[in-house]
Amino acid sequence: MTVFFCVGSEKSGTTLLARMLDQHPEVACLWESYAFRPGSRASIFNPDSEKWRRHGFSESDVRRWSRIWNAQPQAFFRRTLNRLTDNSLFTTSCFRQTMPPALADFARRCNASVAGDKWPGHIRYLDTLLSVFPDVRIIYNVRDPRALWNSAQRFKDRRRGDELLNLMLENDERIRPHLERPNFLTVRYEDLVCETEETVRRMYEFLGCDFSTRYLRYDPQGDPYPDRWNWVPEARGRIDPSHAFKWKETVDPADIARITTTASSFMDHHGYGR
Repeated sequence: MTVFFCVGSEKSGTTLLARMLDQHPEVACLWESYAFRPGSRASIFNPDSEKWRRHGFSESDVRRWSRIWNAQPQAFFRRTLNRLTDNSLFTTSCFRQTMPPALADFARRCNASVAGDKWPGHIRYLDTLLSVFPDVRIIYNVRDPRALWNSAQRFKDRRRGDELLNLMLENDERIRPHLERPNFLTVRYEDLVCETEETVRRMYEFLGCDFSTRYLRYDPQGDPYPDRWNWVPEARGRIDPSHAFKWKETVDPADIARITTTASSFMDHHGYGR
């Protein structure tokens, strides 16, 4: 089984990217497992979460996986060991015992030979992903910083533009040393929505899958677990290329100039014009 993870930053378009991958009949993609936050209400490893039900996991498996994570040493001892060893042995051990069987189970139920997880937060655990899955494929989703800022600023009027822009730049520094490896693929949101066919073809080839234009259309009738997506409007609707450039109409010129200066290295590296 080929394993992949979709990583990036919030508001960079990872949900749409994951949906396009999952539409391939050989691919099964979890929607944000929150695997490294097993206590979160969004984690598939939390029995109190609805997330595992949306993916069809059995309660007995989830409770067993939860016990593995909850058996970690107390936080003080865990932090002390982390400082001494420069890594989280317990986190890696728990992930190794829970994520491979979860992906294998999901792939089996979806009749897929390729399985993965879309969660931007995985970008903070690259060493663990590479340790547990040595042959893993990593798809890194990036977006024009001005567009990401605009989306984060306007989403539910939360005004998180600067926060998520800075987080995106931190994440990019974290992953950039890995990007020349053959098992890492960078996908720009703008290419996904404006040159969908060619971009999706490239992603499928990266995962060792064939391509057909019929895989570009989402059909909930053929989705064994449509509840993963049905509450996320962007995951079910048609692809609208205009979303890539809305920022040009709504972002103040002063903010555009400031963002461009702040993110200049990112923009140069990923081919975004000034």
